[in-house]
Amino acid sequence: MNFARRLVDLMLFRRGPQDMPGDQVTLVVSIAAYCTVLFIQVALVGPPAGALVQAVLATLMLGLYVATVLRLRGLSNRFNQTATALFSSGTVLTLIMLAPTRALRPYLDALRTAGDPSQVPMPSPLFALAYLVVGIWGLAIYSHVYRHALGVSIALGVAVTIGFEVLLMLVFSVLG
Repeated sequence: MNFARRLVDLMLFRRGPQDMPGDQVTLVVSIAAYCTVLFIQVALVGPPAGALVQAVLATLMLGLYVATVLRLRGLSNRFNQTATALFSSGTVLTLIMLAPTRALRPYLDALRTAGDPSQVPMPSPLFALAYLVVGIWGLAIYSHVYRHALGVSIALGVAVTIGFEVLLMLVFSVLG
């Protein structure tokens, strides 16, 4: 229960990554939960094999990105707590997005098969709003975590967060 309370406080910006557990077991469980929930989300809108590849790759990339930015600042000793904060908050955010993702499946299927994408009816604005709100909240949480972990300004925390998102988009657009 203590971990859940810390995670909620982190996601409400009342704690930083330094308040998360730094042990290996919690980190591994957070990574596994993140990868699993990400797989479920992607599998809701695409084939399971592709979902598995995307989930594993995104998980590996996040871990490597965190390790790299911490190493660049000479703060590798903060990896376990920072990665635990990012993976566990990412798990919760992805869980929140499962219902809106599932609701968007018919729209995405219609978009894939449509001869003229402009003829596909738009999905409910409620789902788009859910994605926007949770997306902004996620960017804010990740920026908060990076700010504390790297000991930088919030602007640099935002830049590091956006840097990861851009890297993720580039890799997945290259892979198709």
